[in-house]
Amino acid sequence: MVDLLKGSDQSYRVMVRSDENETKMTSLGIPTVRAELGDWRSVEAALEGVDTIFLLSAPSPVMSDLHKGLIDRAISADVRKIVRLSAEPAKYSEGLPMYEQHAEVDDYLVASGLDYVILRPHYFMQNIPQMHASFMKDSQMFAQYMGDTRIPMVDARDIAKAALAGLTSDAFNGKIHYITGPQSISFDDVAKAFSRPLGKDISYVNLPYEDQKAGLEAYGTPDMIVQTVMSLFKRWSDGEDQPTTSDYEKITGEKATDINTFAAEVAGSF
Repeated sequence: MVDLLKGSDQSYRVMVRSDENETKMTSLGIPTVRAELGDWRSVEAALEGVDTIFLLSAPSPVMSDLHKGLIDRAISADVRKIVRLSAEPAKYSEGLPMYEQHAEVDDYLVASGLDYVILRPHYFMQNIPQMHASFMKDSQMFAQYMGDTRIPMVDARDIAKAALAGLTSDAFNGKIHYITGPQSISFDDVAKAFSRPLGKDISYVNLPYEDQKAGLEAYGTPDMIVQTVMSLFKRWSDGEDQPTTSDYEKITGEKATDINTFAAEVAGSF
């Protein structure tokens, strides 16, 4: 997202919390402002003269309070518009703690009186190399609890393009947009897509639910995220295939990235 803003003609600042990040951004020619959600004095100072906000933060048990606090202060600062990165499961979030928070904040933003664009993307393609690159490279396989369920995985870079469109145009205001890839695909499809650029026959192994859960816990994943992710995976695994939408194409005027293109672009970094 920052790279897209940097390459645009927009005036922007990136909110940073640490000296390290401020130094890094500055060295890249990226303008910054020091503030942190929850440190409301710093946020109020950072919002002076701001017209539009892109609201995204890491998962947290207090995310809803932090985002609602930001929305309240945006209203007080006469900010005009917020583009918020939510998540697709917010539309059926009951029993999914992380996405219940997203739904709560989305509703709060809609009722705030501010102009808004809410983006709800599906499962990130980037999760594949992050979780499975070493297994594909060393063992020619990867394991995941999901069975043969098909979901419309989306390239996170496409999400950034949709967000930039929302920030720079008012044509998409007042709506919730569901951002997906161009096809609903299975993890077998993912294995085939990575087999080509890696020059190996990659296999997908369907993990049992308990093994996937134990793996996330062993990795040190916070309990709230484990509960949410595993409950969501089970719903997808037990339910119907997840559909695509045309929202990305409507917002950007481009075709969404497919899994074969994504695999060809990222496999070289394995």
